[in-house]
Amino acid sequence: MSIKLFIETTKFKGGPATFRSRIIPILAKIEGIKIITDVNKKFDIELAFIRKIYKHSKPYVLRVDGCYYEKGRESGNKGMRKSILKANYSIFQSNFSFDLCDHILEIKNFLKGEKKDYSIIYNGIDFDYIKKIRPNKKISPGSFVACAQWRPNKRPVSMIKGFLESGIKRHLYIIGGSGLGGKKINKKYKSKYIHILGEKNNKEIIAIMKACEYQIHLCHIDSCPNTVIEGLACGLNVLCTNLGGTKEIVKNNGIILKVDKFWNGKYLRKMNLDNLKSTVVAKGIYNLLKIKNRVDRPDLNIKNTVIQYSNIIKKILEN
Repeated sequence: MSIKLFIETTKFKGGPATFRSRIIPILAKIEGIKIITDVNKKFDIELAFIRKIYKHSKPYVLRVDGCYYEKGRESGNKGMRKSILKANYSIFQSNFSFDLCDHILEIKNFLKGEKKDYSIIYNGIDFDYIKKIRPNKKISPGSFVACAQWRPNKRPVSMIKGFLESGIKRHLYIIGGSGLGGKKINKKYKSKYIHILGEKNNKEIIAIMKACEYQIHLCHIDSCPNTVIEGLACGLNVLCTNLGGTKEIVKNNGIILKVDKFWNGKYLRKMNLDNLKSTVVAKGIYNLLKIKNRVDRPDLNIKNTVIQYSNIIKKILEN
């Protein structure tokens, strides 16, 4: 008899929704698991994302996205903490994600006292999907790519200024919406090497990535960014920063800038995070260019991720 696994699919956007949409079709192929997306239908267990939305008496596994760490946003953590503490099992995207949640939400001692298990499982992507997409022939060879919703914590200004500071005769393709503190990336950064592409669908993004050689991802904190998973799966070496889970997935496949320190106290005070020195970013780019081999990361295949998830789900129902 199949395990009826409920996954709520209407709430949340961004990274959690992207990963959820990727894991569902692969989970559905696992023998003995049937996906339910209607809470009104019978199910045996739930795989919840971020927090538990619906009230029910069934066990649930919680995939934790992270938590709010800036002052003024503390209230958003209440539901997350409650969901973690009541979950039968929690999955964190990276070791940093767990450590941050423990720092803010104080969960480690509770989970240990209640003998509740958790795992660190990185995100993944379908390599069969990646293989089917052809590189974009319009992209100049040896190029860089960056992809994000461009808020200040993603550091678009630092990236562009650092890239221009480097003076390399390579192209940077910038994908994504929003702007610089609400302002569009404008003519101030006009250069024949800077290409502002705006929003693209995922197939277009992958096609661009496969045609590039390097990726820049300078976000202040990311638990396990899907865009970096995509970049690594496309063979890109990555320039990233040292705070967050990104360095855990990049490993030796890139350059990690040691530019950020963990803050004093529980919450981070509001500040301008798009503040990296151009010379530091430029030096990182120089060092990145020294890496010539394309990345080969079969460990990031989402099939490996799904096996770990399905084993946890089955284990919970066996106990």
